[in-house]
Amino acid sequence: MSPRRLVGVYAVLSLYFAFLLLPVGYMLLVTFTSQEFLYSPQLIPSLGDLTVENYLTVLQTGAFQGYFVNSVVIAVSTTTLTLVVGTLAAYSLSRFEFPGRQSILLSFLATQMLPLVLILIPFFLLMFSLNLIDSYLGIVIAHSVGGIPLGTWLLKGYFDDIPTSLDEAAKMDGCSRLDILWRIIVPLSLPGIAVAGFYTFILSWNDYLLVSILSQTAATRTLPFGLQLFQSQNTVAWELLLTAATITIVPVVVLFAFVQSYIVEGLASGGMKGM
Repeated sequence: MSPRRLVGVYAVLSLYFAFLLLPVGYMLLVTFTSQEFLYSPQLIPSLGDLTVENYLTVLQTGAFQGYFVNSVVIAVSTTTLTLVVGTLAAYSLSRFEFPGRQSILLSFLATQMLPLVLILIPFFLLMFSLNLIDSYLGIVIAHSVGGIPLGTWLLKGYFDDIPTSLDEAAKMDGCSRLDILWRIIVPLSLPGIAVAGFYTFILSWNDYLLVSILSQTAATRTLPFGLQLFQSQNTVAWELLLTAATITIVPVVVLFAFVQSYIVEGLASGGMKGM
């Protein structure tokens, strides 16, 4: 690529990211200002206008604290369940030939094509019949139903890339199937596991629709509901609402910082290879 064309590409990318990040930057700016500044004609606050009062107010709101804990419990449980089930299912689909194997793989893809609203009522009736409404378990199962198919498909692609000769060598050393999975396959597939886990965590952390029908009290409501605490029928405390939204984003950013290298490696190696 010529230097002139390279400059043009970087210029376009810079404009794109500036357009993308400006709203985020403004949101962060508002979280450190008062309501008076928000409705003033000023665009840039002075140092005297900056305050952390919004964060203290949001973090000291009892209901918001409860929603935060609920989100952590549900998202971590969903991610754990999805990775355990998805890993076992992906290993079975990758290493064993059995009737209906292709149909199972296609059904995993089909579940990703259905709009969530189509299954809301049937899913609610199912959870109601199982007495799982307004419970952590019901919400975790609901989120896992969405995460397991894609996680399994993704992990199967990684497991397919691992030579079966490693399995055979481990068998000769006396390893069982589970030993082979946890000691050989899983360590070699950490990038794919990181991608699947990160996707599942975000899916659960950001969900509003499923929680709205399965949660009926504050005991199981999550952070997307917490944003409603700072708005009423007639008014919206924008500085508090944006502060709450920023706090909601922080765990995802922290998690990404920890697994970034695995995620980049996983995406670069192209884990989703299909059947």
